[in-house]
Amino acid sequence: MLLLVVLTIFIVLIAVFYFYISEKYKYFEKRGIVSPKYEFFFGHMRDTFFKRRHVSCIFEDMYQKYKNKEQVIGFFDITTPYLLIIDPELIKQVLIKDFKHFRNNEFSLLSDKKKDPVMALNPFVMRNEEWKQKRIEVATGMTQNKLRSMFPLVHDVSKRFVEYLNREIEKNAKRVFDARDISVKYTCDTVASCIFAIDGGSFTKKESEIINMGNKMIRSISDAAKSFFSKRLMPQDVQDFFVFLMEEAIKYRENNNISRDDFLAHIINLRRKKNMSDVELVAHGVTFFLDGFDTSSVALAPIFYELGRNPEPQQKLRQQLLAEFPNDDDINYDKLLEHPYLDQVVYESLRIHPPICFANRECSEEILLDTNKGKIFIEQGTKLFVPLLSIQHDNGFYHDPMNFIPERFDHGIKEYSDKGILIPFSQGPRMCLGMRFALLQLKCAIFEIVRNFEISVDTDKTPEHLEIDPSEFLMNGKKDTMWLKFKSVKT
Repeated sequence: MLLLVVLTIFIVLIAVFYFYISEKYKYFEKRGIVSPKYEFFFGHMRDTFFKRRHVSCIFEDMYQKYKNKEQVIGFFDITTPYLLIIDPELIKQVLIKDFKHFRNNEFSLLSDKKKDPVMALNPFVMRNEEWKQKRIEVATGMTQNKLRSMFPLVHDVSKRFVEYLNREIEKNAKRVFDARDISVKYTCDTVASCIFAIDGGSFTKKESEIINMGNKMIRSISDAAKSFFSKRLMPQDVQDFFVFLMEEAIKYRENNNISRDDFLAHIINLRRKKNMSDVELVAHGVTFFLDGFDTSSVALAPIFYELGRNPEPQQKLRQQLLAEFPNDDDINYDKLLEHPYLDQVVYESLRIHPPICFANRECSEEILLDTNKGKIFIEQGTKLFVPLLSIQHDNGFYHDPMNFIPERFDHGIKEYSDKGILIPFSQGPRMCLGMRFALLQLKCAIFEIVRNFEISVDTDKTPEHLEIDPSEFLMNGKKDTMWLKFKSVKT
């Protein structure tokens, strides 16, 4: 009798659970929003749940199925409903015109001021007015004038990059280099110089503590973003490390009356003006570090790769750079940032290989969105994604989109970004804070490396088609799949 009661209760619970889940899956049907067929429990994300495919691949499948038919479609991550905005005009409406209704992102729900006092003050995970105020503080440290002052620091690291490659090639002329590894070394040392006023030692030491701690922080953030449970974004030992770095950098500068117009100087000035706590100072430093260390390296490696695969654009760029800037000292911030073909090369790589494949937003104020199928009511708390990668790979917008053709931007890049079809840094007030610094890093590295080396891809170790690591949050290729050779062009 007891067994029968237990069995009956179990069956009832299963039935209630099934009914509850089934009702959740009616979310889009009730709202008249098209959605692909889902799988019970997994929704549309079975392959990402088991790390078989990167989320960009799932978005691409949906995009290809519904583009030119729908502007908005719905999908489920397990049982959580999301909107996927696949029309460029509607994307601009969400990210720019109606920004006040979509001013937060879902990742802001990850932060916890008690668990993560440093990461909770990163603009990326802040909300509403707090986000706005913190963004202003960070953005004033990344103005054109500030970056112009930091140009010599970044340029110096790019020269050390050249020296490192020359040393390694002298040891072994057949040496091949992991594109991701050398890119991380470079971006680590640029941020170490501009934030902490130190040499990160990535090009001289066998192992860099800053890289190790940076990688540990990135893994922790990535794990937290994909976890069902609340996790600390920054491990305590990583926080202690960056607190120590920041304290020592400030102490050394103040004790020695050093004047240098970099990001550290900006942080020190903020402390004086706003009486900031040590945690707030470190948070500013970590914000800058994350943008300049990981995201920039993920963007830089594919530029080397594409130039290595495409010798004609590489040679064209080299000829222009050597003709216009025969000596290192001929270059300055404005000439570097405004060089047309260098700009085209960088943006063409960012089009094919953006560091992140999507933009994420959360509705903060309910709104009616106008679509080709009528008005859609978006309630507060609704989460949505913009498939940046799919839009930038769309053959309706780009001829031969998977081929590296910088000349497609001969008539300018702005017209593509204005149309909402070239947005590797996203769009609107919540676009990437570190965009300007990232472009400075990328262009400085390419400027020095292309002028000094002929780049080629090691086809024995590099697959013909790169695959994104499904376990990664950013658009990192699978480990050990992007190998390069460098041959000095100096006689």
